[in-house]
Formats: sequence, C-alpha cells, structure tokens
Amino acid sequence: MNQSAPIYQQLMNNIKQKIVNGELKVGDRLPSERVMAEKYGINRMTVHNAIKKMVEEGTLISKRGSGTYVSSYPSIESKLEMANTRHLSLSAQIRQKGMKSTRKTLLLRKIRPNRENKDYFPNEAYIYEITRLSLINDEPYALQIVNIPFSKFKDADRFNFETFSLYEYMDDQGHRPTTMITYLRIDSLPDEFLEIMNIKKNQKIFHFDYFGFDDDHTLVEFTKSYHLPKYTSFHYITGRTDNLNQ
Repeated sequence: MNQSAPIYQQLMNNIKQKIVNGELKVGDRLPSERVMAEKYGINRMTVHNAIKKMVEEGTLISKRGSGTYVSSYPSIESKLEMANTRHLSLSAQIRQKGMKSTRKTLLLRKIRPNRENKDYFPNEAYIYEITRLSLINDEPYALQIVNIPFSKFKDADRFNFETFSLYEYMDDQGHRPTTMITYLRIDSLPDEFLEIMNIKKNQKIFHFDYFGFDDDHTLVEFTKSYHLPKYTSFHYITGRTDNLNQ
C-alpha cells in the first residue's frame, strides 16, 4: 500500500485495486472488519472508516446481519497525464492507474486518403482508418480515429485491435512510432459520436492530434483522439526569453 497516504486511504486503495484486478468481483463479500484489521495489522476503527467511505462512494454495500459486499467498480480518482505517457498505448496508461481498461473497434476500413489525410500521406494510394472506443471501468473515455499507411501495414484488417495494442502490432511490423508530435485543442465532438460517448452537443472535450514517426522519420500514424476532460489531465512547460518585454 502507498505509505504516503493515510492508513484508511491505503486500505481503500488496496480494496479498489483488488476489484480492478478481478480478485474481488461485484457481488463478492468482504472479510469482516475484525479479520481485515488482523490481516493488515491496523485498528478496527480504521477499517470501519475505510469501508464506510467506500459505501458512501457506492463501491461497497453493507447488508445488516450479512456483511459488506462489492457493489460496483470503484470511482475514478486518478486522471491520465497525456503528456507523460505518449509512448504507451492508451489502454496501458489506464492500467497503470489501476483502472479497468476495455476497447471496442467501431470501424476498420481501407480507404483512399481524403483531402486532409493526403497531405500527411502524399505517397499512399490507400490508408487504413481505425475508429476505436476506449472505456474506463465500462464508461466511455476516449474515441480515436487512427490513420496508418497501407504500404507498411498491409494486413491490419486481419488484426484484433480490441484484444491487442495498436502499438504492439506496429512494433511487429517494424514501424512502431518512436517520435510523437502532439497538438491539443479544446473542441466539440463530431455529432455522429455524441451518443457513443454519452455527451451533449457542443460539450467541450480535449482533442489531441497525434503524429507518429518511426526510426526512419517516416509518418506512420495520424490519430485524432477525443478525450473526456473528466478523466484527462495534461501539463506543459513554458520558457522565458530575454526578448519577452521587447
């Protein structure tokens, strides 16, 4: 357990981690407060306080005369720092935070580059467009529209992008991005994805554009990624120059 947090919080995090990892499932009964206090070597009142807070959150439910049970996946307390983990797949970033990650492939098709994509892949007759939905604890989190060049990933339509990482596939093909350029803006989600992401029209989200380059400095990925602010954080560094006031 994280020793920097209060003891009750450490216990809460420990229980939540067990739920996310599948060691505890929804409907499972927790050990008694006495047993947990003995197991972790802590005061029984500390255990009681941790369980009470998790009941208030809705993660646990107490049944009089029966015990305490897991009622749902834990609420998300950590946000993903997009700027710090750009070389990891999105699902790996989510798992690093101790949360359940799932994804769905909504569309995978081979297309001719349109006006925008043609600028990024000028020498490609075809590209693959992959539209994927990422979920955190079964709730929509991010929608990604990925474009990769057909000439370097000719069998992408036979790959299971729900089970395996896009970057694992790209690595197997010898063209995993090693340099990533990212642009961020506050935007609205295209109307066709509003229902999928369960948000309202004109609700603002984070829109990331990713440009991934392989070891040969060739563009091998252009991705539009729409993230709900509820689960996303980022940081940036500014520099001061001597010409600032000139």
